[in-house]
Amino acid sequence: MKSSAGLRTRIKNLVMKSPQKSMSISQLQIAMSPSIPGITKLKIKAAIKEMIEINASQKKAGKPMHYRITMNKGGNSIRYTHGGETTKKGTGPYRDIARVIDGDSKAATKIFGAPHLNSYDVHAGKSVRGEWGRPDMIVSLYRGIGSSKSFEIHAIEFERRGGFSASNVSQAYFGGGGADKCWLLFDYRDWPMNSAQREENPNAERVKKFAEKLGVGLIYFRTLSQGGTWHVLLQAKRQPINKKDRESLRSLFEGEEKERKKLSKKRLPVKK
Repeated sequence: MKSSAGLRTRIKNLVMKSPQKSMSISQLQIAMSPSIPGITKLKIKAAIKEMIEINASQKKAGKPMHYRITMNKGGNSIRYTHGGETTKKGTGPYRDIARVIDGDSKAATKIFGAPHLNSYDVHAGKSVRGEWGRPDMIVSLYRGIGSSKSFEIHAIEFERRGGFSASNVSQAYFGGGGADKCWLLFDYRDWPMNSAQREENPNAERVKKFAEKLGVGLIYFRTLSQGGTWHVLLQAKRQPINKKDRESLRSLFEGEEKERKKLSKKRLPVKK
């Protein structure tokens, strides 16, 4: 049974207006339940499948795609693919990083250790996590398409040229508190590729040793939007997980609204 055009439009609008231009199947179900009682994940997935098929048909016919959505690589969420975002998230270099991770990049699969990945741009916004509050990107790893629960969470700190420093290694480590692994992604020009360059920049080797001590992985890139130019300089080590840090990290991509509601309830006066 085909889904209604109204349901497809509703899904498109919810994803398009979401802060990260991306929503999971579970988030869509929660958002639509008040207005569409009885909506199930299966119905939502069926509607998304139809949207993708309609897009493919329109593209083949040379017509503009109507829905502007695509399934993320993990198979359990979708994102809006058209331009014109009004938030700082999902733009510029962070959009390029997401495209590499969520796309069909063999490099991303090799680096993070799973073929099914979802990325979340969380670099912008307030945080209750302190000075080293949040990473730039969070990556969820799944064992298969449609998996509802990630088996690992990685955190990424992104730096432009000149950003390969002990301070930013620390940012990757503390900002990624609660993640299984933390990474610093930086410009290849910050790493000396030969002995002559190493003599001119001895600090780079010290930064690498500091990252190794903290267990922070190092990835350098030549072209940020091309996963094939991403290379691992140092493998990330598995970090010990603190339950409180884990919940705090998850709140960044599962919705800070949940945290705000908790805080507002605490502030409500007690009824006598």
